[in-house]
Amino acid sequence: MILRDSFPLKRIWPRTYKRLLVLLAFDCAVAVLYVFWDWHWLSLDALPLGTLGSALAIFLAFRANAAYGRWWEARQLWGQLVNTSRALARQALTALDVDPADQRQVALRTDVVLHQVAFVHALRCHLRRQNPFPELIGLLGREDADALRAYGNVPNALTLRVGEQLQEARALGMLDSLRWSALDASLTTLANIQGACERIKNTPLPRQFSFLPRVLVDAFCWLVPLALVSGLGMVTPVASALISFTLIAIDTASGAIEDPFENTVNDTPMTALSRSIELTLREMMDQRKPLPAVAAIDGFVY
Repeated sequence: MILRDSFPLKRIWPRTYKRLLVLLAFDCAVAVLYVFWDWHWLSLDALPLGTLGSALAIFLAFRANAAYGRWWEARQLWGQLVNTSRALARQALTALDVDPADQRQVALRTDVVLHQVAFVHALRCHLRRQNPFPELIGLLGREDADALRAYGNVPNALTLRVGEQLQEARALGMLDSLRWSALDASLTTLANIQGACERIKNTPLPRQFSFLPRVLVDAFCWLVPLALVSGLGMVTPVASALISFTLIAIDTASGAIEDPFENTVNDTPMTALSRSIELTLREMMDQRKPLPAVAAIDGFVY
């Protein structure tokens, strides 16, 4: 996620420079041919192009809004995950009746919270198509982590494991039916968050919304110098390049944010949020492990 006030052009330039350089060469050719070679037939009426530009702006705005909606929904879901993780940890630490002399009960309560931390890290890796087990081994131990390798969906397996732990706690008399219902509601909320994240991850915007704007933007940019050259002459390449860059940048920015779980600078900062959740839950257990928070690098946080 981008934290800095300004966005460096070097982040956009690699994805746009080829299109812009070709268009700039065409703009210069049109200006030279019109001014020095008297190819006045190259000039187009600007009015139809202005109408086309208005329609194209509406199309780009619709795509940008759709892409931003996906990005914002992803951030809201991870904000909800932060809140639900804290709530589940609080419920486990305060609602489970634990005899301090019974090490099994104490360990069971701690395991519920640690499995929630593991769920958060596993969900992040699941959405980014990364291997979660190096982190899970450090959290749960090798034996418990290896037992999860049999599952294709590791975050879902972890919520199942927490449910089984709560069932065990209930059998040990640590939990009554009312408190069981409250904890189970939190697990259901986690499942809903995961399902919504998977929906965003596995359902891209319809390809028409990526292909058609690109084609229409390119067509419009090729026509712009023809509409401007009669009025601007040799200044045409400057004005045309600015207009082309604006449209291409909007198209590129929309494509960059439409998939918010790809581990880029434009995505939901799941690494930072996962670390924040782990630090908070460890504090709640009085396990202040020396883990630094994920800091922004050059104005970006992942």
